[in-house]
Amino acid sequence: MGIPVRLHWSFLVVVLYVAWAFSSVSEPIFGRAYGFGAVEPVTLRWAYSFLFAILLFVCVAVHELGHSYVAKSYGIGIKSITLYFFGGVASMEEIPRDPKMELKMALAGPLVSGALGVSAILIYLAVSSDPKHPIPILLWTLGVINLILMVFNLLPAFPMDGGRVLRAWFAIRMPYVVATRRAANIGKMFAIFLGILGLFSFNFILLFIAFFIYIGASEEEKATTIDASLEGIKVKNIMSSNVRTITPDLTLRQLMELMFKEKHRGYPVTNGGGLQGIITLTDLQKIPDSQRDITNVRQVMTTNLFVIEPEEEASTAMKIMSERGVRRLPVLQDGELVGIVSREDLVRAIELCSSRSSF
Repeated sequence: MGIPVRLHWSFLVVVLYVAWAFSSVSEPIFGRAYGFGAVEPVTLRWAYSFLFAILLFVCVAVHELGHSYVAKSYGIGIKSITLYFFGGVASMEEIPRDPKMELKMALAGPLVSGALGVSAILIYLAVSSDPKHPIPILLWTLGVINLILMVFNLLPAFPMDGGRVLRAWFAIRMPYVVATRRAANIGKMFAIFLGILGLFSFNFILLFIAFFIYIGASEEEKATTIDASLEGIKVKNIMSSNVRTITPDLTLRQLMELMFKEKHRGYPVTNGGGLQGIITLTDLQKIPDSQRDITNVRQVMTTNLFVIEPEEEASTAMKIMSERGVRRLPVLQDGELVGIVSREDLVRAIELCSSRSSF
């Protein structure tokens, strides 16, 4: 599908943990062995536990591919899928505002997990002549855990798929921002309940899940509010048009004095009318004070620029800044610098327009 699948370093830790956990448990579920604790010898037990851990995260990746497949069918780009210690995350270019589309995307992952779980159990039933053999145990355990993942992901709380299903259901009946807020609040209440349960039962996994859900719900609400606040606003509406530029021959000492005087943290660098780069206070601070008289802007300015056009949406500018870790974007029209948009400009626009998207 042309989607990079990446492994976060924490994935290596959780594979070890999952392998250890399932090598230590052997409990009957519906009368069938779940876990590899009873498999002998020990080397075989660990081998199957590791194999199970790898297969489990393959299933997690396929779960995310389920979301991605539906997203791509609607023309939504997928940047990557990353496997973390808590599961997989598909990085989409955008979350659709169409509730029916989001509903299909959200349900695709749990349906894939359910299909994998049922398939593993059916294969188990077909080959389980010796239910104590490691292969039937592997199939049964993998089937059960995939069904558990399906149910867990359908919990009505962000960032689980169930939270998006709930928002899609609300969004059919009310504005998108209000739907997000209601779904996020339900997610937060669910997280608080899990947190209390984890606290009184001394279950640290429940506490972690509660924290994860609460943060996920809060971030989803915040991101949607920002996106809705900037809806319909173009870069040209909020950018600074009277841009103060500097030449590449300016020394860093002169630049420092200019920053003190004009209280700017960064300047576009132009030469003969064309944009050559951009230099910020951070770039200046990398050079020792003793070298600033003999170092000019050309030597330290950033030339790998991220730019935007005035007709682009302000939300696009916010996305670029967040993804690229920059605080300002030069605005170019037909190759000519016509303005600059900063995080401060975006924050000001959000503050002014947030009330508009509240109802």
